[in-house]
Amino acid sequence: MRVLITGASGYLGQTVVHRLVTEGFAVTALQHRTRRWWPSAVRVRAGDLLRPAGLTEAVRDVEAVCHLAADTTVRQTSEHAAELQRQVITGGTTHLLAAMETEAKRRGTSLVLLNLSSSAVYGRGTGSPLRTTDMAKPRSPYGAAKLAAEKAIGATAAGGRIGAISLRLFNAAGRTPYGSAPSPVTLIPRAVAAASGHSPALTVNGDGSAVRDFVHVRDVTAAVAASLVRTVPGTHSVYNVGATPASVAEVLDEVGRYAGRNVPVRYRSADERDTPHLVADTADARAALGWDPVRSGLPHIVAEQFDASYHEHNRS
Repeated sequence: MRVLITGASGYLGQTVVHRLVTEGFAVTALQHRTRRWWPSAVRVRAGDLLRPAGLTEAVRDVEAVCHLAADTTVRQTSEHAAELQRQVITGGTTHLLAAMETEAKRRGTSLVLLNLSSSAVYGRGTGSPLRTTDMAKPRSPYGAAKLAAEKAIGATAAGGRIGAISLRLFNAAGRTPYGSAPSPVTLIPRAVAAASGHSPALTVNGDGSAVRDFVHVRDVTAAVAASLVRTVPGTHSVYNVGATPASVAEVLDEVGRYAGRNVPVRYRSADERDTPHLVADTADARAALGWDPVRSGLPHIVAEQFDASYHEHNRS
């Protein structure tokens, strides 16, 4: 299968490129600003999701698009930043869909779209694992933009020219095959940096009881690869991608065990924007995709983050 990957230069995108090349997909990376050294089998096309005129050529002769590109900052501090985020996520997806429809009409065949969505569409969540049939109530511009993109995909798929799957990703963690690690502002990297003495005490909102769902980046790419070969023209399916629920306190305990010392922590009042419990019900994804996250144990993820931190600070 010939696959175009948007967001190929990012943390998840690099891992998806590696996985799909390994599995025999013909991979083309859509390159915007960031330049990467790719495996020799990877083709590169220039493109910008906000410039629709060039996207028709970018999707020419591909059979599938793996759409990972997005501004992933969940909280925006200004209306202007939130509007730019909406343009990138919702507007960019709409432009991509139009280009895919044009290509499908030209060739007289349907195309496949794998869309990376987010748990942010759920908003605060509930005390129980979330199913994709639960009401989506985003509380951030990021979550609202992701949900709007999902709706645009569903409307386009109903026309019969694409088959689509959206994966609502919870908290990706772990190292990529290229040695990259997740954003340093996320919980596990911050806790490891504090435990290693590379940053001040970790600031925790509330008492540490908030629960998140972590999934290894390579397990995410396994879901992506499975989705690409399981889409049905005219349909849009949505699945959760999570694996290991853990409270903030449990993450700190695991990091402390690995470090051999407690993580220095500074507690402050809970932020009303925080979500107390955001955990995925992944039964549908496991059944429909044959997906089994095998790398997502918390001890394994924490150990990899310490290894990434060690190499990063030895290089600097």
